[in-house]
Amino acid sequence: MFQTVLALASTGRAWVKLAGADRIARSTGRLADAIPFMRALAQAAPQRLVWGSDWPNIGFHARQQVHDDELLAHRELDAGELLGLLAEAVPDAEGRHAILVHNPARLYGF
Repeated sequence: MFQTVLALASTGRAWVKLAGADRIARSTGRLADAIPFMRALAQAAPQRLVWGSDWPNIGFHARQQVHDDELLAHRELDAGELLGLLAEAVPDAEGRHAILVHNPARLYGF
């Protein structure tokens, strides 16, 4: 599946949001487990990436209510730590600036 996303992004006809590191690291709890995926995307299509924190971070679920509540549980994640992952995955400041500023401006037209 990930190879399909890489291939699609590299065509220049799709956008990818760099988000959900906590979902990739679900089994280990180490957000850094997402770095290889982020690096691969940045190498394949740096001009087609935007960053997102996924706030508000909701808990993992099986498409069911949580404790009879219609709202899913919020998970505390450190946005600074998530941005740190971006800095590690994309060490080039110009590349990060594109992901954080230029690409979203193009995608959303602002």
